[in-house]
Amino acid sequence: MNRHLQFFVAMVFPLLLITPVQAEVLATKQLLTPLIPDASRHMSVPVAVAHDPQKPVWVVYQLVGISAESDPEGEVVVDASFEMVPIPITDSVLIFKASDMKIETSAGALDEQVKAMIGERSPDEMREIFGEEMYAAYLALSKKEGSYLIGNITKTYEVGEPEGLSLLTSVARARGVQPVVLNVIIGQGDIPEQYRNSFMSSLEADKVVAAIISLLLAVFFIFRRK
Repeated sequence: MNRHLQFFVAMVFPLLLITPVQAEVLATKQLLTPLIPDASRHMSVPVAVAHDPQKPVWVVYQLVGISAESDPEGEVVVDASFEMVPIPITDSVLIFKASDMKIETSAGALDEQVKAMIGERSPDEMREIFGEEMYAAYLALSKKEGSYLIGNITKTYEVGEPEGLSLLTSVARARGVQPVVLNVIIGQGDIPEQYRNSFMSSLEADKVVAAIISLLLAVFFIFRRK
């Protein structure tokens, strides 16, 4: 999947995760399927809203991943730091361990949900777009053999008053878990209740994953025809 295609998807997908605008939230952005072939592992989250330099900002990192195993082991490692802001290494490396994440077993309906949205696609087409590991997880989820993983990590940073505050985020590596979406929310003050737990509280993981896969496939075939 080329970068133009992924950029288009990244612009469209947040519409599926519409949440009320709150004063405490300064910025939010999603990184989709960062480890599939030709995808970008990195994103920059600019803070366009003015913040109080005397107070810390908080960042909520929410991850949805999939695994070919029903009892998965492994982790997803995320690097994150504010540009031009010194941050301790302990706060700039985030480890989503499978053992600490909420695990939902598959109901076996993922492939049916995807087919209902965009029709049936060949295994070769799916493997080309998603790569071997993501496709293996997709097949397992479609056979009630895989699992969805949902994680939430919150960090607090002293950022001062740099020119153009921006958070640089990237998925460094993964083992046993394939990241599907990393949702990043930056804010200041009290953390809204909806962000204190996983953002899957109102959206089922299988439906979110099915929507992302369907959107990626649909856009892929639109771009390929051009």
